[in-house]
Amino acid sequence: MKYLMISMLITLSFNSFTNVFGPEDKNYVVCYERSPYDVAACVNEYIDKGYKPLSGLHGTRTAEMSVMFFQALIKN
Repeated sequence: MKYLMISMLITLSFNSFTNVFGPEDKNYVVCYERSPYDVAACVNEYIDKGYKPLSGLHGTRTAEMSVMFFQALIKN
């Protein structure tokens, strides 16, 4: 379970730095928030930009014992 959590955090961290320092037109993005409604809003924005969801909504418990939701999308 620790390895799964670590790999997920590395993926999310890598994606956040890519969003800050990477090109504006990305082939792969991850929407993540503490509320599933906020993730859905983010996903809908990317769908309007031509992205397609890769999978369903996922959730994980953080070190602070709160829940973080995320969903990956790819460029169509």
